[in-house]
Amino acid sequence: MRTRKLTLMAAAAAAVLAPAVMAQTSGVTIYGRLYPYVVNEDGSGATAGTTSSATIGAKPAAGVDGVVRNNGFAYGNSRLGIRGSEDLGGGLKALFQLETVVGVTDGVGGAGAGGAFWNRDTFLGLQGSMGTVKLGLMDSIFKNYGDTIGILGISSGTFMSTSNILRKPGFGTSNDARFHERLRNSIQYESPELNGFQAGLQYALVDPKAGNRHKTATSMGIQYDQGPLYVALAHEIHNDYFGGSAQAPSSMRNSDATANPNVNSKDRATQFTVEYRLNKMHKFEVDVIRKEYKETATVTGRFASYKNTAYLLAMENRWNDQWRTAANYVRSNAGSCTRVAAACKTDGLEGSKFTVAASYSLSRRTMVFASAAKLTNGTAARFSTNDLDNRTNPGEDLTQFALGVSHSF
Repeated sequence: MRTRKLTLMAAAAAAVLAPAVMAQTSGVTIYGRLYPYVVNEDGSGATAGTTSSATIGAKPAAGVDGVVRNNGFAYGNSRLGIRGSEDLGGGLKALFQLETVVGVTDGVGGAGAGGAFWNRDTFLGLQGSMGTVKLGLMDSIFKNYGDTIGILGISSGTFMSTSNILRKPGFGTSNDARFHERLRNSIQYESPELNGFQAGLQYALVDPKAGNRHKTATSMGIQYDQGPLYVALAHEIHNDYFGGSAQAPSSMRNSDATANPNVNSKDRATQFTVEYRLNKMHKFEVDVIRKEYKETATVTGRFASYKNTAYLLAMENRWNDQWRTAANYVRSNAGSCTRVAAACKTDGLEGSKFTVAASYSLSRRTMVFASAAKLTNGTAARFSTNDLDNRTNPGEDLTQFALGVSHSF
Protein backbone atom coordinates (compact mmCIF):
# COMPACT_ATOMS: atom_id res chain seq x y z
CA MET A 1 0.00 0.00 0.00
CA ARG A 2 2.81 2.38 0.92
CA THR A 3 4.58 1.65 -2.38
CA ARG A 4 1.39 2.28 -4.36
CA LYS A 5 0.79 5.55 -2.49
CA LEU A 6 4.34 6.76 -3.24
CA THR A 7 3.91 5.83 -6.88
CA LEU A 8 0.68 7.81 -7.14
CA MET A 9 2.32 10.82 -5.43
CA ALA A 10 5.27 10.68 -7.83
CA ALA A 11 2.96 10.52 -10.82
CA ALA A 12 0.97 13.51 -9.55
CA ALA A 13 4.16 15.51 -8.93
CA ALA A 14 5.43 14.68 -12.41
CA ALA A 15 2.16 15.88 -13.93
CA VAL A 16 2.43 19.19 -12.06
CA LEU A 17 6.14 19.74 -12.63
CA ALA A 18 6.35 18.64 -16.27
CA PRO A 19 5.22 22.01 -17.74
CA ALA A 20 7.65 23.85 -15.46
CA VAL A 21 10.53 21.63 -16.52
CA MET A 22 9.59 22.11 -20.17
CA ALA A 23 9.40 25.86 -19.62
CA GLN A 24 13.00 25.84 -18.41
CA THR A 25 14.26 23.98 -21.47
CA SER A 26 16.42 26.37 -23.47
CA GLY A 27 19.05 26.31 -26.17
CA VAL A 28 21.93 28.75 -26.57
CA THR A 29 24.04 28.91 -29.73
CA ILE A 30 27.27 30.77 -30.41
CA TYR A 31 27.54 31.61 -34.10
CA GLY A 32 29.39 33.91 -36.43
CA ARG A 33 30.82 34.68 -39.83
CA LEU A 34 34.32 35.99 -40.49
CA TYR A 35 35.39 37.30 -43.87
CA PRO A 36 38.69 39.21 -43.84
CA TYR A 37 39.99 40.30 -47.24
CA VAL A 38 42.72 42.32 -48.92
CA VAL A 39 41.34 45.21 -50.97
CA ASN A 40 42.83 47.53 -53.58
CA GLU A 41 40.94 50.73 -54.39
CA ASP A 42 41.62 53.72 -56.60
CA GLY A 43 39.69 56.93 -57.31
CA SER A 44 39.83 58.86 -60.57
CA GLY A 45 38.12 61.59 -62.58
CA ALA A 46 36.98 64.01 -59.87
CA THR A 47 35.11 66.99 -61.34
CA ALA A 48 37.36 69.91 -62.29
CA GLY A 49 36.61 73.44 -61.11
CA THR A 50 34.81 74.43 -57.92
CA THR A 51 31.23 74.90 -59.10
CA SER A 52 28.70 72.09 -58.86
CA SER A 53 26.34 71.31 -61.72
CA ALA A 54 23.67 70.53 -59.09
CA THR A 55 22.27 73.23 -56.79
CA ILE A 56 22.32 70.88 -53.81
CA GLY A 57 25.59 69.20 -54.75
CA ALA A 58 28.80 69.60 -52.77
CA LYS A 59 31.48 71.97 -54.01
CA PRO A 60 33.88 70.05 -56.33
CA ALA A 61 37.49 69.64 -55.24
CA ALA A 62 38.99 71.17 -58.42
CA GLY A 63 39.81 67.79 -59.93
CA VAL A 64 41.47 66.38 -56.82
CA ASP A 65 40.55 62.77 -56.10
CA GLY A 66 39.58 61.93 -52.53
CA VAL A 67 40.57 58.26 -52.78
CA VAL A 68 44.21 57.65 -53.66
CA ARG A 69 45.38 54.26 -54.91
CA ASN A 70 45.70 52.17 -51.80
CA ASN A 71 45.94 48.60 -50.55
CA GLY A 72 44.63 47.49 -47.19
CA PHE A 73 42.80 44.95 -45.08
CA ALA A 74 39.08 45.01 -44.33
CA TYR A 75 36.64 42.73 -42.54
CA GLY A 76 33.22 44.13 -43.44
CA ASN A 77 30.61 43.11 -40.93
CA SER A 78 32.39 40.00 -39.72
CA ARG A 79 30.32 39.05 -36.72
CA LEU A 80 30.02 37.07 -33.52
CA GLY A 81 26.68 36.32 -31.92
CA ILE A 82 24.86 34.50 -29.18
CA ARG A 83 21.26 33.45 -29.64
CA GLY A 84 18.86 31.29 -27.74
CA SER A 85 15.28 30.42 -26.99
CA GLU A 86 13.14 29.13 -24.15
CA ASP A 87 9.95 27.13 -24.48
CA LEU A 88 7.39 28.86 -22.25
CA GLY A 89 4.68 26.31 -22.88
CA GLY A 90 1.37 26.68 -24.66
CA GLY A 91 3.09 27.32 -27.98
CA LEU A 92 4.88 30.42 -26.68
CA LYS A 93 8.63 30.84 -26.94
CA ALA A 94 11.10 33.49 -25.72
CA LEU A 95 13.89 34.51 -28.13
CA PHE A 96 17.06 36.49 -27.60
CA GLN A 97 20.09 37.49 -29.63
CA LEU A 98 23.28 39.46 -28.96
CA GLU A 99 25.48 40.26 -31.96
CA THR A 100 28.60 42.33 -32.56
CA VAL A 101 31.05 43.17 -35.33
CA VAL A 102 34.41 41.42 -35.03
CA GLY A 103 37.54 43.23 -36.21
CA VAL A 104 39.25 40.16 -37.64
CA THR A 105 42.17 42.00 -39.21
CA ASP A 106 43.00 44.43 -36.39
CA GLY A 107 41.37 42.97 -33.27
CA VAL A 108 39.51 46.18 -32.48
CA GLY A 109 36.32 44.34 -31.60
CA GLY A 110 32.76 45.44 -31.85
CA ALA A 111 32.79 48.81 -30.09
CA GLY A 112 31.66 51.45 -32.56
CA ALA A 113 30.50 55.06 -32.38
CA GLY A 114 29.46 55.90 -28.84
CA GLY A 115 31.14 52.77 -27.52
CA ALA A 116 28.30 50.43 -28.55
CA PHE A 117 29.55 46.86 -28.35
CA TRP A 118 26.45 44.84 -29.29
CA ASN A 119 26.10 46.91 -32.44
CA ARG A 120 24.36 44.41 -34.74
CA ASP A 121 20.92 42.82 -34.34
CA THR A 122 20.40 42.55 -30.57
CA PHE A 123 16.97 41.91 -29.12
CA LEU A 124 14.62 40.04 -26.81
CA GLY A 125 11.34 38.71 -28.16
CA LEU A 126 8.33 36.44 -27.86
CA GLN A 127 7.11 34.08 -30.56
CA GLY A 128 3.74 32.37 -30.68
CA SER A 129 0.87 31.39 -32.92
CA MET A 130 0.04 35.06 -33.54
CA GLY A 131 3.54 35.96 -34.73
CA THR A 132 6.79 37.32 -33.32
CA VAL A 133 7.42 40.50 -31.34
CA LYS A 134 10.98 41.74 -30.70
CA LEU A 135 12.37 44.72 -28.80
CA GLY A 136 15.88 46.04 -29.30
CA LEU A 137 18.31 47.08 -32.03
CA MET A 138 17.32 45.44 -35.32
CA ASP A 139 17.59 45.73 -39.09
CA SER A 140 14.47 47.43 -40.41
CA ILE A 141 11.70 45.54 -42.17
CA PHE A 142 12.48 47.70 -45.21
CA LYS A 143 16.10 46.58 -45.22
CA ASN A 144 15.29 42.89 -44.73
CA TYR A 145 12.52 42.62 -47.33
CA GLY A 146 14.58 43.95 -50.25
CA ASP A 147 18.02 43.47 -51.84
CA THR A 148 17.85 39.80 -50.88
CA ILE A 149 20.64 38.24 -52.95
CA GLY A 150 23.67 40.41 -52.14
CA ILE A 151 27.13 39.18 -53.16
CA LEU A 152 28.04 35.66 -51.97
CA GLY A 153 26.43 36.36 -48.60
CA ILE A 154 29.28 38.70 -47.63
CA SER A 155 28.30 42.04 -49.17
CA SER A 156 27.03 43.61 -45.94
CA GLY A 157 29.43 46.28 -44.71
CA THR A 158 31.78 45.99 -47.70
CA PHE A 159 32.29 47.78 -51.01
CA MET A 160 30.24 44.94 -52.55
CA SER A 161 27.07 46.24 -50.88
CA THR A 162 24.64 48.23 -53.04
CA SER A 163 23.03 50.20 -50.19
CA ASN A 164 25.00 53.43 -50.60
CA ILE A 165 23.67 53.80 -54.17
CA LEU A 166 20.32 52.04 -54.01
CA ARG A 167 19.07 53.47 -50.71
CA LYS A 168 20.81 56.82 -50.46
CA PRO A 169 20.94 60.04 -52.57
CA GLY A 170 24.04 61.01 -54.54
CA PHE A 171 24.83 64.24 -52.69
CA GLY A 172 26.43 64.37 -49.26
CA THR A 173 27.85 61.62 -47.06
CA SER A 174 25.49 61.34 -44.06
CA ASN A 175 23.77 58.01 -43.38
CA ASP A 176 20.78 59.97 -42.04
CA ALA A 177 19.56 59.91 -45.66
CA ARG A 178 19.99 56.14 -46.09
CA PHE A 179 17.12 53.65 -45.90
CA HIS A 180 19.32 50.71 -44.92
CA GLU A 181 19.78 51.01 -41.19
CA ARG A 182 19.39 49.13 -37.95
CA LEU A 183 16.80 50.88 -35.86
CA ARG A 184 17.65 51.34 -32.20
CA ASN A 185 15.00 51.52 -29.49
CA SER A 186 12.59 49.69 -31.75
CA ILE A 187 9.74 47.23 -31.51
CA GLN A 188 9.16 44.87 -34.42
CA TYR A 189 6.24 42.57 -35.21
CA GLU A 190 6.16 39.89 -37.91
CA SER A 191 3.05 37.86 -38.60
CA PRO A 192 3.02 34.09 -38.94
CA GLU A 193 3.70 32.80 -42.45
CA LEU A 194 0.44 31.87 -44.22
CA ASN A 195 0.50 30.25 -47.66
CA GLY A 196 3.79 32.01 -48.40
CA PHE A 197 2.65 35.44 -47.19
CA GLN A 198 4.13 37.31 -44.23
CA ALA A 199 3.86 40.92 -43.05
CA GLY A 200 6.03 43.02 -40.77
CA LEU A 201 5.76 46.31 -38.90
CA GLN A 202 8.45 48.12 -36.93
CA TYR A 203 8.50 51.38 -34.97
CA ALA A 204 11.56 53.06 -33.48
CA LEU A 205 11.89 55.91 -30.99
CA VAL A 206 15.35 56.61 -32.34
CA ASP A 207 16.09 59.64 -30.12
CA PRO A 208 14.17 61.31 -27.25
CA LYS A 209 11.90 64.19 -28.18
CA ALA A 210 13.63 67.57 -28.06
CA GLY A 211 11.48 70.67 -28.47
CA ASN A 212 9.41 70.37 -31.63
CA ARG A 213 11.49 67.50 -32.98
CA HIS A 214 11.23 63.77 -32.42
CA LYS A 215 13.46 61.42 -34.43
CA THR A 216 11.38 58.31 -35.13
CA ALA A 217 11.15 55.67 -37.83
CA THR A 218 8.34 53.43 -39.06
CA SER A 219 9.11 50.47 -41.31
CA MET A 220 6.61 48.06 -42.82
CA GLY A 221 6.28 45.48 -45.55
CA ILE A 222 4.60 42.41 -46.93
CA GLN A 223 6.35 39.52 -48.66
CA TYR A 224 5.42 36.37 -50.56
CA ASP A 225 7.97 33.56 -50.55
CA GLN A 226 6.98 30.21 -51.98
CA GLY A 227 8.54 27.91 -54.54
CA PRO A 228 10.77 29.72 -57.01
CA LEU A 229 9.23 33.16 -56.44
CA TYR A 230 9.82 35.87 -53.86
CA VAL A 231 7.93 39.19 -54.08
CA ALA A 232 7.99 42.02 -51.52
CA LEU A 233 6.65 45.52 -51.11
CA ALA A 234 8.04 47.70 -48.28
CA HIS A 235 7.73 51.27 -47.08
CA GLU A 236 9.68 53.29 -44.51
CA ILE A 237 9.17 56.74 -42.97
CA HIS A 238 11.84 58.79 -41.15
CA ASN A 239 10.61 61.71 -39.04
CA ASP A 240 13.09 64.49 -38.21
CA TYR A 241 16.10 62.70 -39.67
CA PHE A 242 16.69 65.69 -41.99
CA GLY A 243 18.14 63.37 -44.62
CA GLY A 244 17.97 66.13 -47.25
CA SER A 245 19.58 68.84 -45.13
CA ALA A 246 22.25 66.42 -43.97
CA GLN A 247 23.45 66.18 -47.57
CA ALA A 248 22.89 69.75 -48.82
CA PRO A 249 25.40 72.64 -48.65
CA SER A 250 25.44 74.24 -45.19
CA SER A 251 23.71 77.46 -46.36
CA MET A 252 20.64 75.42 -47.39
CA ARG A 253 20.27 73.24 -44.30
CA ASN A 254 17.38 73.25 -41.81
CA SER A 255 18.79 70.61 -39.47
CA ASP A 256 20.07 73.00 -36.77
CA ALA A 257 17.34 72.81 -34.11
CA THR A 258 18.46 76.04 -32.43
CA ALA A 259 18.31 78.12 -35.62
CA ASN A 260 15.24 76.35 -37.06
CA PRO A 261 13.21 75.09 -34.06
CA ASN A 262 9.90 74.85 -35.95
CA VAL A 263 11.17 73.08 -39.05
CA ASN A 264 10.49 69.35 -39.31
CA SER A 265 11.34 66.72 -41.88
CA LYS A 266 9.68 63.59 -43.25
CA ASP A 267 11.67 61.25 -45.47
CA ARG A 268 9.99 58.28 -47.18
CA ALA A 269 11.01 55.36 -49.34
CA THR A 270 9.07 52.61 -51.09
CA GLN A 271 10.66 49.51 -52.57
CA PHE A 272 9.42 46.68 -54.77
CA THR A 273 11.45 43.47 -54.97
CA VAL A 274 11.12 40.37 -57.13
CA GLU A 275 13.43 37.37 -56.86
CA TYR A 276 13.22 34.27 -59.03
CA ARG A 277 15.03 31.06 -58.06
CA LEU A 278 15.69 28.51 -60.79
CA ASN A 279 16.32 24.94 -59.59
CA LYS A 280 17.72 26.31 -56.31
CA MET A 281 21.00 26.91 -58.17
CA HIS A 282 20.39 30.20 -59.95
CA LYS A 283 18.80 33.31 -58.43
CA PHE A 284 17.80 36.56 -60.16
CA GLU A 285 16.50 39.75 -58.55
CA VAL A 286 15.06 43.12 -59.54
CA ASP A 287 14.58 46.00 -57.06
CA VAL A 288 13.04 49.43 -57.62
CA ILE A 289 13.19 52.06 -54.88
CA ARG A 290 11.60 55.51 -54.80
CA LYS A 291 12.92 57.95 -52.17
CA GLU A 292 11.50 61.31 -51.12
CA TYR A 293 12.92 63.85 -48.65
CA LYS A 294 10.75 66.76 -47.46
CA GLU A 295 11.35 69.58 -44.98
CA THR A 296 8.98 72.34 -43.81
CA ALA A 297 11.45 75.16 -44.42
CA THR A 298 10.24 78.76 -44.85
CA VAL A 299 13.50 80.69 -45.31
CA THR A 300 14.25 81.62 -48.93
CA GLY A 301 16.91 79.42 -50.51
CA ARG A 302 16.67 76.60 -47.97
CA PHE A 303 16.28 72.94 -48.93
CA ALA A 304 12.63 71.89 -49.33
CA SER A 305 12.51 68.52 -51.10
CA TYR A 306 14.33 65.89 -53.16
CA LYS A 307 13.00 62.83 -55.01
CA ASN A 308 14.74 60.09 -56.93
CA THR A 309 14.45 56.49 -58.10
CA ALA A 310 17.06 53.75 -58.01
CA TYR A 311 17.21 50.28 -59.58
CA LEU A 312 19.02 47.03 -58.87
CA LEU A 313 19.61 43.94 -61.01
CA ALA A 314 21.30 41.03 -59.25
CA MET A 315 22.08 37.38 -59.82
CA GLU A 316 23.82 34.49 -58.08
CA ASN A 317 24.73 31.20 -59.74
CA ARG A 318 25.91 27.94 -58.19
CA TRP A 319 27.65 25.90 -60.87
CA ASN A 320 28.49 22.88 -58.70
CA ASP A 321 29.31 22.09 -55.07
CA GLN A 322 32.41 24.30 -55.14
CA TRP A 323 32.00 27.18 -57.60
CA ARG A 324 29.64 30.09 -57.19
CA THR A 325 29.46 33.45 -58.98
CA ALA A 326 27.49 36.63 -58.32
CA ALA A 327 26.97 39.96 -60.06
CA ASN A 328 24.84 43.05 -59.64
CA TYR A 329 24.24 46.40 -61.28
CA VAL A 330 22.73 49.31 -59.36
CA ARG A 331 21.81 52.72 -60.74
CA SER A 332 20.41 55.84 -59.06
CA ASN A 333 19.00 58.62 -61.22
CA ALA A 334 19.64 62.33 -60.71
CA GLY A 335 16.15 63.00 -59.35
CA SER A 336 14.51 66.38 -58.79
CA CYS A 337 14.67 68.97 -56.01
CA THR A 338 13.00 72.13 -54.72
CA ARG A 339 14.10 75.02 -52.52
CA VAL A 340 12.07 77.73 -50.80
CA ALA A 341 11.35 80.45 -53.40
CA ALA A 342 14.50 79.56 -55.36
CA ALA A 343 15.54 77.42 -58.29
CA CYS A 344 16.95 73.95 -57.75
CA LYS A 345 18.58 71.58 -60.21
CA THR A 346 20.04 68.09 -59.88
CA ASP A 347 22.25 67.83 -62.97
CA GLY A 348 25.02 65.27 -62.41
CA LEU A 349 23.61 63.61 -59.27
CA GLU A 350 23.21 60.22 -60.97
CA GLY A 351 25.48 57.27 -60.24
CA SER A 352 25.91 53.56 -60.91
CA LYS A 353 27.98 50.56 -59.83
CA PHE A 354 28.75 47.17 -61.34
CA THR A 355 30.08 44.36 -59.13
CA VAL A 356 31.18 40.80 -59.94
CA ALA A 357 32.46 38.07 -57.63
CA ALA A 358 33.35 34.38 -57.54
CA SER A 359 33.98 31.91 -54.74
CA TYR A 360 35.37 28.40 -54.32
CA SER A 361 34.11 26.36 -51.38
CA LEU A 362 36.70 24.43 -49.40
CA SER A 363 33.94 22.98 -47.20
CA ARG A 364 30.31 23.70 -46.36
CA ARG A 365 31.42 26.58 -44.11
CA THR A 366 34.67 27.86 -45.64
CA MET A 367 35.32 29.51 -49.00
CA VAL A 368 37.84 31.74 -50.73
CA PHE A 369 36.49 34.59 -52.84
CA ALA A 370 37.47 37.35 -55.25
CA SER A 371 35.50 40.43 -56.24
CA ALA A 372 35.77 43.56 -58.39
CA ALA A 373 33.59 46.67 -58.58
CA LYS A 374 33.39 49.86 -60.62
CA LEU A 375 31.50 52.86 -59.21
CA THR A 376 30.70 55.70 -61.64
CA ASN A 377 29.59 59.09 -60.32
CA GLY A 378 27.87 61.87 -62.23
CA THR A 379 29.64 65.24 -62.25
CA ALA A 380 27.96 66.36 -59.00
CA ALA A 381 27.47 62.99 -57.31
CA ARG A 382 29.65 61.56 -54.58
CA PHE A 383 28.38 58.05 -54.02
CA SER A 384 31.04 56.15 -52.13
CA THR A 385 31.68 52.50 -51.29
CA ASN A 386 35.29 52.78 -50.15
CA ASP A 387 36.53 50.30 -47.55
CA LEU A 388 39.63 52.23 -46.50
CA ASP A 389 39.91 55.73 -45.03
CA ASN A 390 38.94 58.32 -47.65
CA ARG A 391 35.67 59.26 -49.39
CA THR A 392 35.12 60.14 -53.03
CA ASN A 393 34.90 63.77 -54.11
CA PRO A 394 32.13 64.96 -56.48
CA GLY A 395 32.39 63.30 -59.88
CA GLU A 396 35.05 60.82 -58.76
CA ASP A 397 34.82 57.21 -59.91
CA LEU A 398 36.05 54.30 -57.81
CA THR A 399 37.60 50.97 -58.82
CA GLN A 400 38.02 48.18 -56.26
CA PHE A 401 39.37 44.62 -56.16
CA ALA A 402 39.38 42.15 -53.27
CA LEU A 403 40.64 38.70 -52.37
CA GLY A 404 39.62 37.02 -49.14
CA VAL A 405 38.38 34.03 -47.19
CA SER A 406 35.05 33.45 -45.43
CA HIS A 407 34.18 31.03 -42.63
CA SER A 408 30.83 30.54 -40.91
CA PHE A 409 30.26 28.77 -37.59
